[in-house]
Amino acid sequence: MATSSKTLNVGVRDVGFSLLCIVSVAAILPVQFVSLIVFDTIGLDQFISSTVIYTVVPAVVVTAIPAIVAARQYNRRGSRVITAAVFIAAILASVLMWSGFFIIG
Repeated sequence: MATSSKTLNVGVRDVGFSLLCIVSVAAILPVQFVSLIVFDTIGLDQFISSTVIYTVVPAVVVTAIPAIVAARQYNRRGSRVITAAVFIAAILASVLMWSGFFIIG
């Protein structure tokens, strides 16, 4: 049986970090509601586009914790790639949820 010289070392820390990324992206809906309430309460919803309120702000908030953890665990290039991937996933989830708001109501 031949073994590869390159082995994939996936530890408990990597699995936990992956779960953190998935849970943070899955939390986009509550973050969108909080973003809507905060911007509506402050009155900034009159001046800021709803795309920013429903998509960009929640994606940035959801990406923050995985980005901080990635910066501590991985090298600079790896943390940038992970942060970009989580941000893109959060944007996509946010757009799907945002379009669902308008379809439902």
